[in-house]
Amino acid sequence: MPGKNTRFFAGKPLVQWTLEFACAYQGFDEVLLSTDCKDAAVIASACGKPVPWMRPSELAGDDTGTVDVILHALSEYQVRGQCFDRVAVLQPTTPFRRADRWHEAKRLLELGVPAVVGVSAVEQHPYWTYWIDGRGAMSPCFPDNKTILRSQELPAAAAINGALYWIDTSVLARVRTFTPEGVHAVLMNDALESIDIDTEADWMHAEQAFLAAEALK
Repeated sequence: MPGKNTRFFAGKPLVQWTLEFACAYQGFDEVLLSTDCKDAAVIASACGKPVPWMRPSELAGDDTGTVDVILHALSEYQVRGQCFDRVAVLQPTTPFRRADRWHEAKRLLELGVPAVVGVSAVEQHPYWTYWIDGRGAMSPCFPDNKTILRSQELPAAAAINGALYWIDTSVLARVRTFTPEGVHAVLMNDALESIDIDTEADWMHAEQAFLAAEALK
């Protein structure tokens, strides 16, 4: 969806939802919008966070990894004399956030874990999933767990939802992943906060979910 971050969602540009949360949350020392889009930069300025540099074109493609973008931002700060022990990533495509989730993530980091990610419970437990080969033949993804027959016996399972990433900067630079060994999870069971807008259908679903939630207030 080209231009989705500056497209109006529920009354304001999509990226503004994230900027406003980041600016209001007391756990961040600095807030940066990394972008190559002038319109997004204007929105950031209106939120009180002018963009100090534009993201270079080689880091603005569809195949650019988030880790590369974050490491570039950290290096730009370092050139300017600023270093950070941790870095959080707030994707504009997940506009709804709860501060208590970030408080929990911060608590875990202060206990010494290297990284925290947001997760949501999976609808289909992975123990009950199958591989399917080119001929349609099925084989269990977890063949050693055939003895588990009841759902209440299954271990907890979740999937990363993209709503929260917070990691030690030295760990990120060394392993180049947001899920290093020792990563911990913050479980999110609110349907709104796990929304990740990637397609037009996602956009419509997110708007409907938001309106439904507002109607219940």
